[in-house]
Amino acid sequence: MGEGVRETICTSCVHREVCVYKQTYLEYLGACEKMRGDYPDDISFIEKSDPNCIFHKKRSDVAFR
Repeated sequence: MGEGVRETICTSCVHREVCVYKQTYLEYLGACEKMRGDYPDDISFIEKSDPNCIFHKKRSDVAFR
């Protein structure tokens, strides 16, 4: 994974501004990325996906008036 800012599920969550778990999730995500970086890429049987948050609720992309 390249250096820089990356979008997480928190970015599109309705709880983004008030979530009490956001910092913990982001720290856990950082630890997962570090661990993935320590292993070779030829481990094709392990899915390298972000952890899911049970409180995540996708924000609507539609703006109501």
